[in-house]
Amino acid sequence: MGIGNLMIVQGGGPTAVFNASLASAIAEAAGHPGIEKVFGARYGMQGLVKGDIVELGQLAAGELEQLRTSPGAALGSSRYKPSPDDYGRMVENLRRLDARFILFMGGNGTMRGASLVSAHCHEAGFAVQVVGVPKTVDNDIAGTDRCPGFASAARYMAQTTCDLGMDIRSLPQPVTILEVIGRSIGWLAAATALARTRENDAPHLILLPERPFQAEKFLADLDTIVTRFGWAIVVATEGIRNADGSLVYELKDPTQLDPLARPMTGGVGQFMANLVGEQLKIRCRTEKPGLIARAARAQVSAQDRSDAELVGRAGVRALGRGETEKMVALLPLGSPGSIGHELVPFNQVANQERPFPAEWMRDAAIPIGEQFFDYVKPLVGELEPYFVRYTN
Repeated sequence: MGIGNLMIVQGGGPTAVFNASLASAIAEAAGHPGIEKVFGARYGMQGLVKGDIVELGQLAAGELEQLRTSPGAALGSSRYKPSPDDYGRMVENLRRLDARFILFMGGNGTMRGASLVSAHCHEAGFAVQVVGVPKTVDNDIAGTDRCPGFASAARYMAQTTCDLGMDIRSLPQPVTILEVIGRSIGWLAAATALARTRENDAPHLILLPERPFQAEKFLADLDTIVTRFGWAIVVATEGIRNADGSLVYELKDPTQLDPLARPMTGGVGQFMANLVGEQLKIRCRTEKPGLIARAARAQVSAQDRSDAELVGRAGVRALGRGETEKMVALLPLGSPGSIGHELVPFNQVANQERPFPAEWMRDAAIPIGEQFFDYVKPLVGELEPYFVRYTN
């Protein structure tokens, strides 16, 4: 490892444990003689372009601990897509700060950006090492067993489904649609199945983006469940799609596109509630935790925070070994003889998605196989048990 400064960039959607990775990376960097200063780019790639940089190595121990347990992205995040000219500005700012080591924390899009920054630096004759640290509540990054951020959001959604079930069964009203974030991936929606310990527990139906939505089948299945139990909770991922690949619901307003020109997907819950009311002629309401699911500190999974800290430390150590253009990937829990992680090249990660495995799905109202429960339970931990003896 040569001598230089470390730059840390947070990108994409925040999580409840994103800052745990940041805090552990800062702490780890303090012990490396090759790293003189630790900088952070404010608001992701945008900060690298504008030179909006803060120094991180001066945080007191108490501040670092507070950072470790705070949700969100302390540096600020973004989905900024740099122009060709922007990369030249990034190189200039990195060179000015002598930032020879860069940690990109984020999802598959961030890893693609990290690879491009590395390439532009080398083309400009500025030698850098670039390592990726994974995070996303969607759990869709290729090459890693799990993504820091997912388990806490999964725990939140599973416990919230339990909570909602306790409310609805107490004063039964026919149907509630629980909308779960997830643009095209169903890992989080699948996790709500952890709420079921009895046959009549919520959720009663789960709709995943990986399975085409069929309105007639959905309505028929729902009608059967309501007839049997007197109430039902349906979990719907915001990005569920029709058989032709189109979103079941999306906002058409061009002012609601995100920085990557993608339509806003939220709102499918109300759309489906209207569908249920019109077709089945029964009362239906919707609940939408939305972004709260990825920021709920109260439901942070112990394993998730441990994973987040591990990848932050491992990223700095990988730089210390001279690694570059690779992402820290978590190995399955209990992998024999392992240290819990490995490094995978960016080209095996960037712009790729890992959908909910087809082999883990089954043809049922709750389309979740036992393989998923074996995978997710150790990550989420035990949920709070509830007393339900006297209600249906």
